Amino acid sequence: MYYIKDAKIRRMTEYDGAPCAEVGVLSGAAEDSGLLVYIVEDEREDGYEIVRIVTNDASTATDWFDNNLHDAFVDVTSSAFTGSIVMSPEEERSKFQRELLIFGDLKKQLEDHFRGLS
Repeated sequence: MYYIKDAKIRRMTEYDGAPCAEVGVLSGAAEDSGLLVYIVEDEREDGYEIVRIVTNDASTATDWFDNNLHDAFVDVTSSAFTGSIVMSPEEERSKFQRELLIFGDLKKQLEDHFRGLS
């Protein structure tokens, strides 16, 4: 399970042709990599859905062009949540999404960014 220390929208992009927010997430645990979380609007309960998660081990010393020449970005969408004794992987993912959306004013920022695209 990831503990959120900070989360900010980095940019708006597209995912499968739909507008998508790329959110940079810093973990509260020192051993966890930073994440790039891709969020699209969704009709379900929270109004948004995480569609992709990428670890972000980019270093400004080696990856200053924000590229993947040094395997700084690894897609972990299907393996980010492994579950535990008390939670299934799906429950962990859902909990992470809920915690991310209530972090600071991220949900309002998402609303503003997606509304600006309409």
